[in-house]
Amino acid sequence: MSKPKLPTGLGRRFLVVASLGDASRLIADARRAVKEGADVLEIRADLFAKTYFKADRLPHLLRSVRREVRRPLLLTLRMGEEGGGLSVKFREVDRLGLFRAALAHVDGVDVELAATEINRHVVFEAHKRGRFVVMSAHHFKKTPSNAVLSGHVRKARRLGGDILKVAAKPHSRKDVDRLMAFCARAPFRRRVFIAMGPLGLETRLQGFDHGSLWTYGYVRRPLAPGQWPVQKLVKERI
Repeated sequence: MSKPKLPTGLGRRFLVVASLGDASRLIADARRAVKEGADVLEIRADLFAKTYFKADRLPHLLRSVRREVRRPLLLTLRMGEEGGGLSVKFREVDRLGLFRAALAHVDGVDVELAATEINRHVVFEAHKRGRFVVMSAHHFKKTPSNAVLSGHVRKARRLGGDILKVAAKPHSRKDVDRLMAFCARAPFRRRVFIAMGPLGLETRLQGFDHGSLWTYGYVRRPLAPGQWPVQKLVKERI
């Protein structure tokens, strides 16, 4: 196994990840994200048209992006149950095939902790190629209890993920404070915690103060509740 190469600056400063989900404008948006100061480009391939869900076409597009920009590429193929664009009818074996086909052209991948059919295989395949793995969990209805959050930590450690990402919707300031307090003391070396929506706006900018390693932004339109523009995130973090 090759040691995963993590994004430059991870842990030393708050990184800005640009989420890109439009295949038809991917290269233009990637160039703009780099110009605006993004440290990592997240390719939200789950939001692409279904014609890209083929083991030959997705790698071709990723190769094109890599030729145009010099930033780490993070591939996300998120299932619909966690806010992604993949249909619940999309087979996990096919999603695993897309991950495998794309690994030669990206620096890291994001796979859900809940993807029990494939996540351990994604970790194995990624680490075999020296790619890092984000193990993610998304809670769009509420902020889970500390017991549930602790379960996420244990599972991510057991699976061998490199970065733990938890995004949750708060219903009060108390929820925000509890989520970020958990992040600050979570027994997982590299983690990203985000409180989604209006109540959590500041966590997208100040998360580093609580141990969160990066934040997500957009170049044209938000891809998640409460995302800030990349340009503003880069400007405000300095």
